[in-house]
Amino acid sequence: MSSVKLWWNQLRQMWDGWTFPQRVGMSLAAALCAAMVAGVGLWSLQSQYVPLASDLTPTTAAELVSTLDSAGIASRLNFSGSAVLVPKQELNRARLAAGKLIDLSDNPSDDIEGSVWSDPTLYHVRIMRQKEQRLARSIMQFDYIKSATVHLSVPEPSPFLRDKATPSASVVVGLRTGGAVARQDAAAIVSLVAHSVEGLEPSRVTVMDTQGRILSAQESMQGDVAGQFEYRRRLESDLAAKAEALLSNMLGPGRAVVRVTADVDFTQTERQTTSYDPERKVKASETVKTESHTTPKVASSGAAGIASNVGGSATTSNVGTKIEENTTEYLNGETKDLVREAPGRVKRLTVAAAVQLPEGGADPALAAITPQAVEDLIKQAVGFDVSRDDEIKVVSGPLAGASLFAPEAPAVPWDRYEQMIRAASLGLAALVALVVGLLVLRRFRPTTVSAPAVESGGEDRLATLAMRARENPEAMAQALSAWLAASKGGDGPPSVPFRKAG
Repeated sequence: MSSVKLWWNQLRQMWDGWTFPQRVGMSLAAALCAAMVAGVGLWSLQSQYVPLASDLTPTTAAELVSTLDSAGIASRLNFSGSAVLVPKQELNRARLAAGKLIDLSDNPSDDIEGSVWSDPTLYHVRIMRQKEQRLARSIMQFDYIKSATVHLSVPEPSPFLRDKATPSASVVVGLRTGGAVARQDAAAIVSLVAHSVEGLEPSRVTVMDTQGRILSAQESMQGDVAGQFEYRRRLESDLAAKAEALLSNMLGPGRAVVRVTADVDFTQTERQTTSYDPERKVKASETVKTESHTTPKVASSGAAGIASNVGGSATTSNVGTKIEENTTEYLNGETKDLVREAPGRVKRLTVAAAVQLPEGGADPALAAITPQAVEDLIKQAVGFDVSRDDEIKVVSGPLAGASLFAPEAPAVPWDRYEQMIRAASLGLAALVALVVGLLVLRRFRPTTVSAPAVESGGEDRLATLAMRARENPEAMAQALSAWLAASKGGDGPPSVPFRKAG
């Protein structure tokens, strides 16, 4: 109790020693500190809301909130109205009250490991379920995918079957708000699933979204109408964006609108050309054939009909015959060209542009911007080709402004940062309370008052005064009378010099 009294007395002394502005400032600081501490304390005592279900339709969200209200459970919606949040301590009760309105079977660890009492014939099914869930989690890592479900159809191996059935797969994906899956994105999902299952071919994988649209086509681009439309749309939008970006930097935003229509040939052709060069000859083959024959020849020794030419009087000699045949084949220089043209070749472009030219006035730079100059810039931006009979039309006139179909700014996910802001506010309030407490304690710190220094020779003066009082008591009496009179008048004691008697 004595310490409290001492503290109160010190506080009163300190308050009495302050001036009026100091009192007002300290009062406001103490009130502000108390209000901040009280506000943060009340906020921290509020229930922490956690999501019960997300990605809900407005009808399902309204039905879920009504069910929770009837069960006496507080709830709130997020900024987009697609998720329902409940207090953390009421999460289990809310799940029981919601029942079938929410899907609680998304736990990836359910029905994977099985049990020691499970049927061994279902081991293959559990393995397939595990593969499906792992593939779904892998697909959900893509930025544009919100949810994914994978169904695998892999026949069990059997030694009694000669023809082995090929596996197949189907993937159902839920896209995020405003998200779209391009052809290459669907091809990436197909490649992921096909390379994750043994024996699964990419042509046996089908990808579709929750609206029933098939995102992956098994045939090529020639037969895929959706793929052709997507390719053409992206080509036209890219060319138009190039021209609009160039004109916006020169004319200003909202002063140019460009639209491009492309005629695309989706026919895949293959052409092989063979050319010969008669000046370039190459020996292909050479055949050399040689034959030799020997024939006996009889020579007579006299005239015909005489006795010397009849009987054994004739002489015989051998005659040789040689035949040589040389065959050479030559080939001319041959060049073969194989040209394969992929589908997607642009056959013709049609460009339409509406621009609002600035009023030049005295500025020569603005006066140089003419419709013909704008047309030339657009031609260079879109790749205008006269040989394809491309056409362009530029109209100059006032425009209303930017496009009405500009993309909306993405909403800020405040729910993600709520816990971070709450923790930061608690830390800031604690820091402010610490600083104010240190300042107050600094005011209560005892002050050290130095005692007045005793002048040197004080004892000698007292001894001298006593000796003079004994020597001259009348002067001492006069001095005391003068001091008493001065004390009654409010003035300090007068200085009465003591003079030494005699």
